[in-house]
Amino acid sequence: MAMVKASLTLFGGDTVVVRCSERCHIHLMSAKKQANDSQADILSVQNRDKAYLTVPYSGTWNVLIDSHSQSLEHSISFVPA
Repeated sequence: MAMVKASLTLFGGDTVVVRCSERCHIHLMSAKKQANDSQADILSVQNRDKAYLTVPYSGTWNVLIDSHSQSLEHSISFVPA
């Protein structure tokens, strides 16, 4: 099982574009830095080879791609708001 992780600093309204060579699970999670924020916001798509996820607010966001392939090819980019 292949897992890919990336961290991006984004502004609210930016759209993260993820493309994979096969179907996988794609998650975009906020990286909360305050001690009183124990819950992170998560946007996910399941069993897709591409995803367009719009960031609801500014901050650091982690992209996680979960695949069953050991030879996953992928690209992660974003479109500014």
